[in-house]
Amino acid sequence: MSKAGVVNLLDLPPLQVTGWLQTFDTVISDCDATLWHDDVAIPGAADVLNLLQRRFGKRVYLITNNGTKTRQEIFERSQRLGFELASEAQIISPTSTIVNYLRQSDKFDGKKQRVYVVGNAAIERELSGAGIESFGAGKPEQLDIKWQDFVEREFSTPTAAVDVGAVVVGWDEHYSYCKMARACHILTANPDCAFLTTNKDAVHKYPAYHIPGTGAFVAGIEACAEREALEMGKPNPLVLEPLLKGSALDVKRTLMVGDCLKIDVSFARNCGMQSLLVGTGSYQLETLHALQADSSASNPLVPDVYLPKLGDLLPYI
Repeated sequence: MSKAGVVNLLDLPPLQVTGWLQTFDTVISDCDATLWHDDVAIPGAADVLNLLQRRFGKRVYLITNNGTKTRQEIFERSQRLGFELASEAQIISPTSTIVNYLRQSDKFDGKKQRVYVVGNAAIERELSGAGIESFGAGKPEQLDIKWQDFVEREFSTPTAAVDVGAVVVGWDEHYSYCKMARACHILTANPDCAFLTTNKDAVHKYPAYHIPGTGAFVAGIEACAEREALEMGKPNPLVLEPLLKGSALDVKRTLMVGDCLKIDVSFARNCGMQSLLVGTGSYQLETLHALQADSSASNPLVPDVYLPKLGDLLPYI
């Protein structure tokens, strides 16, 4: 495909689209707003991925920045919504990436150290399933005493941070001063402590409202701890390391499908993959054309190809 601009696959002759389908062996697809909205599949999405596997022999993986569910829970959702995946091994999630990272770290000892989680209970479930002890996840916590008394109670002894080998930040509806202060103390007291986040998506956008995302939570902790969290989700290429080490894919023969320029298309570019943007999220073709026409953008982030929805590929497969 031409790199000169965004190519709408629906504008191409069928034979050219069929030829394009032969340029990749692996498909990695985002989930939310690409394959489904909440617990409802986007029409045609499951059929396309299923047929790409059955008729063309493509390998398919689903990838998400959603840290509110374990990899197994995301796999179960995909099964309910009609996606034919053999096992959870075809799911790439930040919770599983966190486990992989800690297992491979020479500074984290899962037998002696715990993980402090500013986030939801799914992170705790994923860690527990891997035999890693954690605390703090999914619990509301309010400052019920003066902050000076809280600091004295929590941080006056070395034991407050000595056995904590990682701080993990995810989406947390119970985010509070207490949690930020505890994370800050642990990270500054122990420079070898890992600092990880499921993602840095700053905001979640819905038709009627916008709400803070994980990136908003982790930014506060980064500021006070004066350390940068390592992102365990897109667009960090780190999330593909297990597949690359196992020779499960060739990035030059891989297509990334997603709905977000900043996250999905950026991830594809960072990894050297082709990118297909679908219009079932925040970006439609008109938006992409406007970005390309903006003379102030020296290197606009645009996908290789575009479709209004993934199901539009059905007539070609």
